[in-house]
Amino acid sequence: MHGNSKIDTASAVHWQVGEAVMTSLSDGYVQLELGTFLKNLPLEDGVAIQRRALRGADFLLEINTYLVRSDRHGPILIDCGLGSGVTPTAGRVAQALSFVGLEPKDIETVLLTHLHGDHVFGLVDVDGKAVFENATVVLHRAEANYWLEQDLDLLADRQGAEGARRALLPYADRIVFRESGEVAPGIEMVPLPGHTPGHAGYRVGNGSQSILVWGDIVGLPHVQSQCPEAGFLTDYDGAMAVETRRIVLGMAADEGLTVAGMHIEYPGVANVIRDGSGFRLVPAQWIAHQ
Repeated sequence: MHGNSKIDTASAVHWQVGEAVMTSLSDGYVQLELGTFLKNLPLEDGVAIQRRALRGADFLLEINTYLVRSDRHGPILIDCGLGSGVTPTAGRVAQALSFVGLEPKDIETVLLTHLHGDHVFGLVDVDGKAVFENATVVLHRAEANYWLEQDLDLLADRQGAEGARRALLPYADRIVFRESGEVAPGIEMVPLPGHTPGHAGYRVGNGSQSILVWGDIVGLPHVQSQCPEAGFLTDYDGAMAVETRRIVLGMAADEGLTVAGMHIEYPGVANVIRDGSGFRLVPAQWIAHQ
């Protein structure tokens, strides 16, 4: 490399999950200020945690999506990133898919954890046309009720709702609303409300071999694992988000559950251990999943 050249951040890492293969796809990142997004925790405490983790107060919000392939169904994508045209550092899902020999048209189902832009804007291109032209979209019923069906004037985040509606418009006749349970063979929707009304995770596989893709249980992985009471600017219900986070972190730690998150540092798959009054995310050992 010479001058200011940078390696492209599109990436793909595979994880064996029972009979399925789950692939971490990087959509890229956006740079944000901790002081703007951290809630319910003194900024100096958050900065101290970031520094101990060798991270800065201006943090990089990594954006992950997850591809699931199995003989039991066609290619499934869990979330689809920020999409093209928003920032030059994100919108890399299509390129990451190409690394594994797929194109957006090959995706059979898109499972959405929630309708914030960094999870759904990738559904459409800059002209508002469907990127995943053959895909069915699945999301929680409560998420649709809030973002898609309420009067825009009643919503605190009108801009976010308008973006979600634009992203889903080309899929209007192929959206499936669920509240829990199996959404594809070997994949279960798990309601995780708080960050948004219908925020949901997806458990891939069964038993000890499963991975819970938990969406945005943490947006600040180092801070919110150590201090689960720390909130994030875009939380719909901060108290509920904290309660859900504590429950899920505790469950993952006590059961040895492997988790994957849209903002856990790439490749985004981790185990959880108790650490004092909080928790710590330990990167999952990649070779152990091969």
